[in-house]
Parts: sequence; structure tokens; C-alpha cells
Amino acid sequence: MTLPRLYLPRPLERGDLCDPTTDQARYLGTVLRMREGDPLLVFNGTGQEYGAVLKRGPSGILLEITDLRTEPAAGIDITLCQAIPKAEKLDGIVRHATELGVSRIIPFFAERSVPRWPEAKSLLKRERWQKIALEGARQSGRTDIPEIGPVVPFDEMLRSARPGALGLILWEGETELGIREVFRAPRYDGVEAFHLAIGPEGGFGHEEIEQAHRAGFLSVSLGRRVLRVETAALTVLALVQYEKGALGGGRGSAP
Repeated sequence: MTLPRLYLPRPLERGDLCDPTTDQARYLGTVLRMREGDPLLVFNGTGQEYGAVLKRGPSGILLEITDLRTEPAAGIDITLCQAIPKAEKLDGIVRHATELGVSRIIPFFAERSVPRWPEAKSLLKRERWQKIALEGARQSGRTDIPEIGPVVPFDEMLRSARPGALGLILWEGETELGIREVFRAPRYDGVEAFHLAIGPEGGFGHEEIEQAHRAGFLSVSLGRRVLRVETAALTVLALVQYEKGALGGGRGSAP
């Protein structure tokens, strides 16, 4: 049986009695009809998971932390830089990228990004995407939560790469280097951090690609198929995870 799983944004230790939120208490008591002593799982976004049991107190439902379940470190650090797409497509990209183990998501405005909005709306969007990432982490069993960065211009996105990360920018105009060749190249064999840039519906312009090259990025192709924005993002994330052994295959997996 799959145990219910809740997010509590606070330090946790064995023996703690924790108050769930009103919505969480309603979910446990009314929707799931859990009883005193029923087990569940709790995480606080720090990379650890805890066992807990439901308690009934004078003020309602409490959660008693019973044990720590340490999770192994991911070992791979993926930053997904996604150009703002049309409509609400980024909602789904954030949700599924969280399931695929992305560490950080940086939304940015590219030259051909159609949606444009003021900073105040960007802040509200970021809050929404962070909530989606939280829920995706809860549902997928992750013990950490991807960081959703602020919406930034293209050049700032390029500068946000972490030290030592391999920058890859997907470009349909790339004819010499496929993403598969990158992972087959011995010089990139030990890379464990990636900075992946995905364009909007109209793709990247030539000037943007040249700017990315000057910033140290490699432009790579996913092949001849023309993929939708959301499909391209999830495809490249799955490929990176697979090649680094995080999806049950690739050279980085255990024998």
C-alpha cells in the first residue's frame, strides 16, 4: 500500500509532534479517513524523508515523527532553462521536470518569446510554479524541491550557469552535434552538472546561438523531428537522466 505523503516546511526530528495545515488535516481525516496510529510519510524539502503516525489531540490531528529515512544524494545536478512559452505550457513543464529530477528551473524571455508581462506578474507566476514544483515533488516521492528562479532575460540566463556545469542549448539549426554525441565524448564523461537551455515555440535566433557559444554553451540537436516546446524539454531531461544512470540505464548505472 502506498503511504500518504505530506510536506512540512520545518526542521524535523524523531519524536516531534507536528500540526498539519487545515487542508492537510482535512485530507487525512475526511478524504483518507485515517485513524490513530496509521502510518504516513513526511518530508521537509531538505533531502530527507521521515516516517510518521497520525495522532488525535484535543485540537485535532497531530503527526508524530517516528524515524528518519535518509535518501541517497541524486549525484546529478540539472538546471533547466526554459524560454517562456505560450499559454500555461510552463505549468506542465515544471510539473513533469520535477518528476524527472531537475534541480533548478530558470524561466527566461527569449527573442521569439510571445508572452511578455510586467515584473509584478512574473512574481505571481513564479509563486505558482514553485507550488507546482512542491506538489510534483510530493507526488513523485522526491525529498527535495526544485528551485524556481525568477524570470530573467536571455543573457542573464546564460550567466546563471553553475561553476563546472556543461551548458547545452537545443537548436534545430545544429547539423553537426547531436546530444548523443556529447554523452559519447570522453571529455564530458565525468560531467555531473548540466545547464540546459530550451527555446520558445519559434526557437532561438542565430544571434542568440552565437551569444550562447561565446558564453561556453554547446548547441546540440535532438534529431530531425520537430518537437513541441514541452516535448523537447522533457525529452532532453529524460536523456540526461538516462545517460547518467538515473533512469535505470546508461553508463553511470550500477552493474
